[in-house]
Amino acid sequence: MIRSAVLLAAGRGKRQRPHTDITPKPLLEVNGRPTLNFVLCAVAKAGVERVCIVTNHLEEKIFEYVGDGSKWNLSVSFAHQSELKGNGDALMSVPEGWIQDEAVMVVATDYILKEGSLLELVQAQEKHQAEIVMSLKECPVEELASRSSVDVDSAWRVKRIIEKPKWEEIMSPYAASILFILPPQIWEYLTQVMPSERGEIEMQVAIDRMIRDGFKAVGVLQSAPEEWRPPLF
Repeated sequence: MIRSAVLLAAGRGKRQRPHTDITPKPLLEVNGRPTLNFVLCAVAKAGVERVCIVTNHLEEKIFEYVGDGSKWNLSVSFAHQSELKGNGDALMSVPEGWIQDEAVMVVATDYILKEGSLLELVQAQEKHQAEIVMSLKECPVEELASRSSVDVDSAWRVKRIIEKPKWEEIMSPYAASILFILPPQIWEYLTQVMPSERGEIEMQVAIDRMIRDGFKAVGVLQSAPEEWRPPLF
């Protein structure tokens, strides 16, 4: 059972401009629902009880929309990422007082998630007794260099994950969506990660080190989660 989740909602949404100049990326709507609503519903469906949402850009609008989380039967608190230095830095922005000695779900908030998609990860964790679970999607090879590359065996056990790999580092057609279940040691490992060439602390680097140190990781092949796109008209 996964009780806690961290939702990554700090980004400025450069690819979605000018829409994100006035609306934070997680509140861009699809069929009248912000993408954040899809995520919160999926988190609640997975059995999560408490959520920390990491914010920065236009965060007051996110505070107003989510409130205390009771609309989704969740207990919600917020953390401020002072500089946008990657998803690992976002996790490190979570207050120590919120972190507990238990597994945590980490979810991007710009996905249009199906309600049961995160529950599938929880079920995989229980089935395989895994410490790390990640949602995998099959991608065209030309996309992998801008995403991640994940090496899995025939039983879907993850052996490596490389964020934004060089062409020679691509190991499979699978990339990891930002939909993870991680053990509490993730925060300890993040303190050991040096900034990338882009100046970012990358969560995937810490996860790869954990796998190499013996943490059991499995992948769940899912449909690539849809993302918000601007209206055609």
